[in-house]
Amino acid sequence: MYHPIRDNPLHTVIAFTMIGIGLFLMVSDHYFTWPPVVAEIANDDAVGMMYVVIGVVMAIWVLDPKRSVRMDHIILTVATFAMATLSFYQFLHSMVMGSGMPWISNAALTIVIMIIARRSDSV
Repeated sequence: MYHPIRDNPLHTVIAFTMIGIGLFLMVSDHYFTWPPVVAEIANDDAVGMMYVVIGVVMAIWVLDPKRSVRMDHIILTVATFAMATLSFYQFLHSMVMGSGMPWISNAALTIVIMIIARRSDSV
């Protein structure tokens, strides 16, 4: 059980981080306030659940003894898109509202995911 985690430590960290981000977004009902039209959608629990699902799927991939390379590419692509979208929205929110958002750390996580995807084995 510990060998898959030891063999894929970055995937494991990203999986738990995505789950944590998703749970935070689900609990924080008024996290985004700008623009008002999009804020209601962005604060919806379904958005947070999407991050939880991505993290859980990545954790399942880590623990799967077969570990499909194609599935890894799909998961990393979806995780990159989700984190890039969140980072960009947080950046815009920070610029317009002047409130502190963790867009820099989320952008850094996006870059780490992209590096992992680039270095992953191809089919």
